[in-house]
Amino acid sequence: MGFTKIQIGVLITGSVVVFPGNTLTIDPGVEILINNDIDDSLYIETRGTINMLGNNQLPITIRTLNDTSNIGWIGFVCTSSQGGVLNANHFSISNAQVPFNYESPLALYSYTNCSFNHCGQAVTVGNETVLNNCQFIGNNSAVYGWSYFTVDNCFFKDNGTAINAYSTSFTMTGTTFLENSNALVFSASVFDSMSITNCQFLNNGTAINFPNNGKIENCTFLDNVTGIQSSYGCKISNNVFSYNEVAVDVSVLTELVNNQIKNNMGGVRISGISSIENAPIITNNEICENINYNINNNTNVNYSLLTNCFCSLDSAGIEQSIIDGYDDITKGLINYQIFDSSCTILLGTVLKFNQVASLSTNEIEDFTFENPVGNTLTFLSAETIDEIEISDLNGKVLVLKSFALNKFNVSDLNPGFLIIKRVNQTSANQKFIK
Repeated sequence: MGFTKIQIGVLITGSVVVFPGNTLTIDPGVEILINNDIDDSLYIETRGTINMLGNNQLPITIRTLNDTSNIGWIGFVCTSSQGGVLNANHFSISNAQVPFNYESPLALYSYTNCSFNHCGQAVTVGNETVLNNCQFIGNNSAVYGWSYFTVDNCFFKDNGTAINAYSTSFTMTGTTFLENSNALVFSASVFDSMSITNCQFLNNGTAINFPNNGKIENCTFLDNVTGIQSSYGCKISNNVFSYNEVAVDVSVLTELVNNQIKNNMGGVRISGISSIENAPIITNNEICENINYNINNNTNVNYSLLTNCFCSLDSAGIEQSIIDGYDDITKGLINYQIFDSSCTILLGTVLKFNQVASLSTNEIEDFTFENPVGNTLTFLSAETIDEIEISDLNGKVLVLKSFALNKFNVSDLNPGFLIIKRVNQTSANQKFIK
């Protein structure tokens, strides 16, 4: 059996074939240069065995001799039908159309401390893929295929599409996507589960497209065209979205919880919903100071987005940042609440469609009233209410008697936030807006 070792470096001037029964071993630290001056169709094929295993201190480097920012050779070809075996790890490979073209997909693609630069389709996968501490820079497509994906502490920059996944499951942690046209694209539903945690998406076109069946948490989305597009059946929690053109587009059965969505052109867009049964749940977010809108209801479904803070004490200011049926009759309405500037103290509730607010005292749980209030405050209760005590936020107190069953004339009250302090002889503390 033939055996060849490359220990220092080599210039490849023509295509290379390792025939059956032969082994080519490329030692750690070796640099292979592909002479692409005349021919950009060179390749290295194995019908025998190629072992190309560097280490953390001495990675193996393969690149073209000239024009290193563009594709300049075919790549490695593993012809398994003739016994070809290709083992590769701890390397930096550049300028290949397809760096490793396996005739038969591997059961496991595992790369650690590897770099793929300025290639066509850098990693084409099937079955299971594990990427640790790898870099993908300037590729047309960095990672593509059908697989169980595990991606940890990787870096993707300047790729056309960084990851295009048809995944059975997808787990990614500690990974950064910088200046990619598309960072992470799910081209089909995740069959098993998706988990994306502690990642950064910076200055990409679309950061994540069609995330589904899992979670996105503790991530940063900064200066992307779109942060998250068309989420489906997933939980998006504890993330930061800033300076994106659109922060997050939520769709069917999405939970958007405890996120900071601030200083974007557009905040939260709701789309792709045809019935309340499929509606997203949007709670406990800070959705503030987004320029074009905080909320854009791009559906005809009504939503109660209570418990979200819009960082404004003024309902008129909040209304200007909400696009719903008040702006376009084809859209559904949005109910919301008003908090103080610290997003901790509830000041009022604005209900535009058929929902009622409950008095929030332990003594009174059955009394409800329509909110916001016009000239008449009406309690929706089987119990008779004859007298209430109301104060404004400055502490001025007014006692009102009912003029009809559970109805009180508040036409003389100044518009703004008011507090019900007492109902009959029972203490209360419920804010409302007139």
